[in-house]
Amino acid sequence: MPVSITAQDMLLALEDDLVRSTRAISDVQRDIGKMIEYHLGVGTMAARKTASHSKRIRPLLLLCAHAALGGEWRHALPAAVSLEYVHGFSLIHDDIEDRSPLRRGRASLWAVWGVDRALNAGDALFALAFRTLRNLSHHFEARLVIDVYDAVTQACLALSAGQELDLAFEQTEDVTTEAYLRMAELKTGALFGAALEVAAILAGQPARVREDLRQAGEKLGLLFQILDDFYDLFGEERELGKPVAQDAMRGKKTLPVVLGLHRDKEFAAMWRSLRDNRDILPHLRARLITEAIIREATAIEEHIRAELRALWDRAPFADAWKADLAEMIDHWVRRRR
Repeated sequence: MPVSITAQDMLLALEDDLVRSTRAISDVQRDIGKMIEYHLGVGTMAARKTASHSKRIRPLLLLCAHAALGGEWRHALPAAVSLEYVHGFSLIHDDIEDRSPLRRGRASLWAVWGVDRALNAGDALFALAFRTLRNLSHHFEARLVIDVYDAVTQACLALSAGQELDLAFEQTEDVTTEAYLRMAELKTGALFGAALEVAAILAGQPARVREDLRQAGEKLGLLFQILDDFYDLFGEERELGKPVAQDAMRGKKTLPVVLGLHRDKEFAAMWRSLRDNRDILPHLRARLITEAIIREATAIEEHIRAELRALWDRAPFADAWKADLAEMIDHWVRRRR
């Protein structure tokens, strides 16, 4: 079956499982369940109808990779749901820490229910992520389930480490390109890496394949973050679902900002006054559209793509899946360009 058709089946099954799993918390505390459903965007007919356009990239990547490695994707659904819960939990905290009132074009969870209740719902979502993993025991050996727990736990720790660096970087201009790349690979790459690693674990792949795919996922996540960084500055609000340059206004050290601070003294001076004077944003963006900065950013992106391609080519994916998987990933990335 073509990946495009199978992926749609996966998304619909994933939405159904997200609803069922989320209702488990509603049975304990209805308001928390309501908040989680709102944040994840599940439990509505609209969610099912628009499943092909959803943001479920990480769990879909897990399911597709597991199938491509010879596994039965439906058996891996609990892991996919768990990963989406971890991602959702991280976004709740991210919105609070960034004081972002919008998430995907609507009010973020804390803006509707307040910071305290949003934090509590996020904690419940995190617990639910690990509770959901136990359902893997219906189809997989205990040793594989334990390995999945370890992989998801390590991804959570890496994500937290990356978020700490991201927040700390707001307080300094002395952020190197290498430091930025490490932060982004931790913060955004961790869950992509976990998606592919878990897919390999559940397919019974050896340690070398698990490690290669984890690294491939981390490179993919890093690529996503870099493209999102440029999108934040040069995109449009209706596409972003939040104000343009929101990260820049907070002092986030995104890749274009890091490159500008190191290469352009005028940019650095303007950057320091951006928080107090949004009117200079067009001039700030203009200073980033230089041959030198574009060339350096392009070189970084191409290097990461080459690393990803090398890791991807070594993966023992079935021939029927390999090209379609690469095309699907390229489509995800192109949508951010």
